[in-house]
Amino acid sequence: MMRLLTLVFCLALLVPPSVAQQPAPPAAITRLQQMEGIYQKELSARHIPLLGKYLVELQRQAATATDKTAYEAEVTRIQQVISAGGVLDLIAMQQSLSGAMPMPAPPPAPIPIERKQALIALSPALAQTVSPTPAANAETATIGEADWRIELIAAGTYDILLQYACPELAAPLTIRVEFNGQTVEKELATDRATKDAQTFRILRLGSLTLTGDHRGETLRLSAGDKTSPKLILKSLLITRPRPAAPNP
Repeated sequence: MMRLLTLVFCLALLVPPSVAQQPAPPAAITRLQQMEGIYQKELSARHIPLLGKYLVELQRQAATATDKTAYEAEVTRIQQVISAGGVLDLIAMQQSLSGAMPMPAPPPAPIPIERKQALIALSPALAQTVSPTPAANAETATIGEADWRIELIAAGTYDILLQYACPELAAPLTIRVEFNGQTVEKELATDRATKDAQTFRILRLGSLTLTGDHRGETLRLSAGDKTSPKLILKSLLITRPRPAAPNP
């Protein structure tokens, strides 16, 4: 009897964890996915402003460089990182900078396009052109018009959100976004003015529907008269619409 119990115990120790453990229930998996989504958004919010400053400095250096090849390649890489959400593998970057080669690892599962393109944040620092020209490395800018190059955006429907301040608003201000032959337009009413230039609000401009994937196209934002701009831009957000709340 003792030998039988010992054998059963040894066999239990040899069972792989994947067999011995039961899979997580669906509710736990959903919760983990929600936590992962929140984590990715928090990383994007921290990384994108830093990447934007780095991108501005790269473009400034490239303007005076004799050989622009390396700068242009790095600009393209950073723009792609920002378009994909701005989340960086900091450990791999540190190993690369220190000269240590990262250990090989199996490639991760492909990220669904809907998740990869869940958020594109366009700040003044990332714009190709801004009128009037803001100060170097400015995190916000008073704009009449701005253009951004969108490296990649997948087919689908997107909400266009504006993060803005506008303390001087005596009359409604027409805000327009143009991309791929489509126009999204909305008036910023006087009751949507902010108390000062440091207080920012969110305005939903409308939605944009793309029937196919688009790469390297220009998105333009205009706000009223370019010669006397009033809108202070912090970021223009392109995001998937929130799912409708279930009926009670």
